[in-house]
This record gives sequence, C-alpha cells and structure tokens, in this order.
Amino acid sequence: MIRLTALSRSIWEATPGWLIEPAGVVTAFGGATALLFVLSLLYWLDERRSTATVVSYAFVALAVVILLKAAIGMGRPPASVRAIPLANDPYGFPSGHAVAAVVVYGGLATVRDRLDDVRVVAAVALAVALVALSRVVLGMHYLGDVIVGTGLGLVVLAACWRFVGRRPGRGFLVAGVVAVGAVLVTGGSSESILALGGSAGGAVGSRWIDAASGLRSRLDGAILAAVGVPYALVLDRAGEAVAPPLAAVVYAALVAGILLLPVAVARLPLSADRAAGA
Repeated sequence: MIRLTALSRSIWEATPGWLIEPAGVVTAFGGATALLFVLSLLYWLDERRSTATVVSYAFVALAVVILLKAAIGMGRPPASVRAIPLANDPYGFPSGHAVAAVVVYGGLATVRDRLDDVRVVAAVALAVALVALSRVVLGMHYLGDVIVGTGLGLVVLAACWRFVGRRPGRGFLVAGVVAVGAVLVTGGSSESILALGGSAGGAVGSRWIDAASGLRSRLDGAILAAVGVPYALVLDRAGEAVAPPLAAVVYAALVAGILLLPVAVARLPLSADRAAGA
C-alpha cells in the first residue's frame, strides 16, 4: 500500500518512449556523481562555508538512506519495467535520489537564507519533483518510494539545520557516526564505504575551510576548476575500482582534497600576484 504499486504501473504504462532519455538526464541531478561536481564547483567558485555545510548534510543523508534501505530491505520494481541498468543497490525504499535532492537543493536555500524568496523555494520544489518523478518514470522506484524519500529528506534537512547549523565539521562527524552503522548493517557495501570515507575526509578538510579567502581573481577560479575537476573525477572512479578498506581511504582523500584545494591555490605566488594586480 505504502509503495503505491498500482499507480506506479499506470505511470509506467502511460510513459512515452521519448521521455526516457530526458528522464535519465534529470535523474542524474539527484545522484552522487552529479551532486559531487555541482557542490564542488559551488565550493571552489562561490561561498565556501555554506557549501561545505551542505556537503556535510549530503553525507548525513547518504548514510541515513543506506542504513534505512538495508534495515527495511524492500526491493526495487521488477527488471521488466526498469529503463536503465541497476548499479549496486538492490533496495528501493526509500528513494535516495529524492532524499538527496531535498537535502542538497533545499539545504543550499536554507543555509544561504533564501527560504524567504518565493522563486528560490519554487525552483527547489520543482527540482525535487522532477528528480523524484524521473525515478518513477525510469522504473527505478515505486511512487511511494519517492514520496517517502521526499518526506525523509525534509526530516533530515530539518534535523541537520537544527543540530548542525552552519558547522560543517559537526555535520561530517554526525555523518561518520551514522555511516559506521551503515557499514555494519550492510556488511560494508560500496555506498556505505563512500559515506564513511567521505565523512572522514570531510571532517579533516573542514578544519581548514576558513584558512582560504574567497576568490582573489578569475585565475584562482580557473586553476581551481582545472585542477579540481580532474582530481575529483579520477578519485571518484578510483573509489569505484578498488575494494574496501582502500576505497574508504580514496573517498576520504577525494572529499578532503576538494575542501583543501582552495587553501593550496591561495598559496600559489601566481595567484597572489594576479590578485594584487586586479
């Protein structure tokens, strides 16, 4: 009943074939890889503390979802209705993409004090709705999975805002504690290792967030993007390729490196000279 299977089947039967490809693009913006790069670029090129805080919220959400999915143990819709390949997560309830969309996009609006802007709230709601619906259209979740996931995302976001606030270090520590439980419950699944390693790296890297000033020049931004994007891409792929516990170390280095890169770039003489002459 809670998964709304009959209504979900009606959606699958009514979905035209041409909608699958756009839905695949939309659904990526609730996935870990796309959110990693979106948040990394925001962190490097925009306001750092607020973005790092949302990254910590995202790891809390990831750990909570992994733990709940494994504990509840509800599978995904049958393979016959899935329009994209299933990666390594056999559980479908609640929807991790829906949770992530709420926590990340809603978190950015919350931490940056934009909830009083109707346009921002509407944009967040639209983004969450599109990501959630795309999961159903692609046959990766039942409708009930994404509805509950959206509600869970709101709960996680509210809890993070209440108990973590704008302190990313605390957020990563909370995420790490929950991730330990996720590792134990899942027996060390790849996603739980990502949550644990990323949280550990975030806890380390967040200690030096305030050591780097904002962008001094466009050159700073160009260097951050040119170095950071390949770094994140390589380590993200490396984490998927190696086995635990090494994967946890790779993911820790990934997140710590993302957070510490602006500190390193700020020390470059070239960056400093350009900033002084700007």
